[in-house]
Amino acid sequence: MKISKRVQAMDASGIRKVFALAKELKDPIDLSIGQPDFMVPKNIKDSACHAIQTDYNRYSLTQGIDELRDEVVSKLKNKNKISACRKNILITSAVSGGLSVILPCILDHGDEVVIFDPHFVGYKQLVLLYGGVPINVNKRFDFSIDFNALEQVITQKTRAIVFNTPENPTGHVSDHEEIRMLAEFARKYDLYVISDEIYEDFVYDGEHISIGSLYEKTITVGGFSKSHAMTGWRVGYLCAPDDLVNEMVKVQQYTFVCAPAPFQYAAIDALHTDMSDFVLQYKKKRTTIYDGLKDYYEMMQSGGAFYFFIKYPYDPEKFIARCMENNLLVIPGNVFSAHNTHFRISFATTDEKLHKAITILQHIAKEV
Repeated sequence: MKISKRVQAMDASGIRKVFALAKELKDPIDLSIGQPDFMVPKNIKDSACHAIQTDYNRYSLTQGIDELRDEVVSKLKNKNKISACRKNILITSAVSGGLSVILPCILDHGDEVVIFDPHFVGYKQLVLLYGGVPINVNKRFDFSIDFNALEQVITQKTRAIVFNTPENPTGHVSDHEEIRMLAEFARKYDLYVISDEIYEDFVYDGEHISIGSLYEKTITVGGFSKSHAMTGWRVGYLCAPDDLVNEMVKVQQYTFVCAPAPFQYAAIDALHTDMSDFVLQYKKKRTTIYDGLKDYYEMMQSGGAFYFFIKYPYDPEKFIARCMENNLLVIPGNVFSAHNTHFRISFATTDEKLHKAITILQHIAKEV
């Protein structure tokens, strides 16, 4: 059986492997899950049910329904300080679907895309799928951008930089100065910035800043999976220059066709649903984890999302094995990085499980 070289170059998701493993364990303390533990709010579920019952079940326009695109324009203006109109917006099958229509539009075979290390697992694999070359750039010890390292990898084949804030897996939130410097850097080399802002609502100190408010060649990608727990509904959006959106529409026509139609209508309600109480709960969970582990591990405070990226206290394989023996699931750092120096935990779970996990991790850390 012949398999294409570009697909053979891809790795299966290490996160999905842990998901599968979780099903084999009896009631594991699961800190691997990258999705909220709260449910989709009732008003949004009611909106989806209403759309289904009133027969909004057919294909929508590939671009997405006009009502949702207009609401996204308003949201971007008021919340992200990004000026856009309907022709700049494409409703996508969540962020992964957005990346899957962006990359084939900006990449020819052999073109390079800069990806900061550590990074979300999908970035590298999707660049490979679409014939590009992922170029890793190590971040600094505090997970901020190392602009000297970034400068060294730029070539005539560089087309884009993938940027994520708040960041998975580190929880790093880029401040205004870091984003301003990245915008100036991208402008200097005339590069696209693909800005993944799926965790924008989960910022615990300071504020979320969109690079699209500073740089015109930004492709802003967002959605509802994390903020509204709509992970299985597969609805997101992107904002980009209109000539580029026109090309992305062609790609989406022959791949995803359109985002799920009834859930597009529900997403309108999502944009008007206050989720601040859930974010406050996650801020408290963050504090619980940090206070419980900071004296046992080398770790940075998480500024956003719902992750910590923590340095191993000793040999990674031994550490992960000890976690497993204690029915605790975490994600090894080499899932997100070329270096296996850290592990990721998600605090998107119950307080009871967080306290159990802290006790186990404290005990394991002492086993040096």
